Amino acid sequence: MTYLTTEWTDQETGAKGYLVIDKMKNDLCAGGIRMRPGVTKDEVKRLAEIMTIKVAGLGMDVGGAKGGIDFDSRDPRAKEVLARYLQAHLPYIEKSWLTSEDLGTRESEIVEILKSYGLNTSVDAFFRNSAVKEEILRNLQRAFTTKYEDMALTDLVTGYGVMVAVKKVIDHYEIKDPKVAVQGFGSVGASAAKFLAQQNIKVTHVADINGIIHCEDGLDIPYLLSIKDERGNINRTKLPTSYFESDPQSFVNANVDILIPAAIADVINDKNVDEIKAKFIVEGANLPVTNDAEEKLRERDVKVVPDFIANSGGAGLFVAVLTEKSDGTPTSIFEFLENTLSNTVEKIIKIADSNKSSIREAAKYLIIN
Repeated sequence: MTYLTTEWTDQETGAKGYLVIDKMKNDLCAGGIRMRPGVTKDEVKRLAEIMTIKVAGLGMDVGGAKGGIDFDSRDPRAKEVLARYLQAHLPYIEKSWLTSEDLGTRESEIVEILKSYGLNTSVDAFFRNSAVKEEILRNLQRAFTTKYEDMALTDLVTGYGVMVAVKKVIDHYEIKDPKVAVQGFGSVGASAAKFLAQQNIKVTHVADINGIIHCEDGLDIPYLLSIKDERGNINRTKLPTSYFESDPQSFVNANVDILIPAAIADVINDKNVDEIKAKFIVEGANLPVTNDAEEKLRERDVKVVPDFIANSGGAGLFVAVLTEKSDGTPTSIFEFLENTLSNTVEKIIKIADSNKSSIREAAKYLIIN
């Protein structure tokens, strides 16, 4: 049973906003805020439930929550809407809700707004509810402000975790010369592709909102990163002639070993699930595969590494610092994610293989037990 649900209406724009707290543990809950047109209360509820599992899997004893705002983050009024949403939910953020960025929002923007309301971070409730060392606060601020290879660390950690999950799948199932397709080239998809390329794992397909770019010999990911804008749109006028383009909907039938849906929810569904050729799906986005579609994939022995494991790098940053397993530097955070997620993925795959269950069921079993 859900612990708490709020519904908020912005008086200036009419935008709807929600906060769902799935569970409270130690008087705390954790989960980011997403902003996109069409966000519903039910979607936020599903995401809050996932957060409860996600933070438990990372070893932090807090509950799960999620915020959502039904508004276009590209609208020039978006920051004002976010500010009014945060103001309305300040009592929760001050006392119990550890929040952060999600689809359509930025951690730096959230913190900037919260500071104008007298808070220091987006996780002030953690500091108010425990005797926390000043060093932890400094480490957290370091993580928020540090750049790694000219990119904000906060924009990289989720993609890094996705890479770790993909690498473990490749190693465990001994996939020879694997090919990977990434849907979405925002912070999660782009950073996942970046780290996969650094591991010499071939990314042959990348999809943004304008379509798919593919090359059977492997895409030059650093080059694609250099010609994309801040929203993940790749400049087609600068593509090499050896690269091909196709419709964005054809992502599902890419002839690859591993699909990484890293954009929107429910992108793999009843209408397209039968077109999937890949044998593995690693969920970079939240809820990218519907329940019915996943059941059909299971019948075909297509294995799905669930979102609450694969894309937990963002939450992992907070967990690493707040539990004193990282000093906020990229090296220590990446090491925490590598060790934690690699071990977890290996365990749940073995449980799934042994019990002949889905990897999702195995993950829930591991976390609950």
